[in-house]
Amino acid sequence: MRTPYPMMRRFAALAAVLFLMALPVDGARAEEGHSHGAAPRTISVAPRTEARIGNQEAVLAYDRGKLVLFLQRYTDGQPTSGAGIEMTIDFVPVRFEEVAPGTYVASDVMLAAGRNELELAYKIGDREGTDTLVLNMPQSSTETTASRRMNTPGTAVSGLLLAAIALAIYAGTTALLALRSRTA
Repeated sequence: MRTPYPMMRRFAALAAVLFLMALPVDGARAEEGHSHGAAPRTISVAPRTEARIGNQEAVLAYDRGKLVLFLQRYTDGQPTSGAGIEMTIDFVPVRFEEVAPGTYVASDVMLAAGRNELELAYKIGDREGTDTLVLNMPQSSTETTASRRMNTPGTAVSGLLLAAIALAIYAGTTALLALRSRTA
């Protein structure tokens, strides 16, 4: 005896298989107490950026309202003393003072959260020039927490479940169109 709706049987079988595939599998999860060790930690001193100026390496760090520039020879790491360093921040010139060999500091500097493009003007020995450094500042902790709260979904839906739903809609639409074409 032939079933009047063979397409509906196939659709039901497909839907059952997709539903079973979307169910979580307990054996695939790690057992209680199972650990792969502590997660690697990243130590960040402060927001910083680096640049290479000829045979020199410049590292610029921002900490509590101060910009600190470390200047050294790229090849051997020898600090560079006696350089003239000036930076333009939001069209305001800021002068750096040498506080130790190869260490230059500019005080009372305010940077906005996000991307800051800083124009560095330097005179190192007989070499003069400019370079643009990009310093990315983190958001404040209250803004970061609020944005995380808004962007985090309440419940996570499995991608496999969404694919199963899409396939079920496609199969149902195809079945309805097939039935409609037979009766017409």
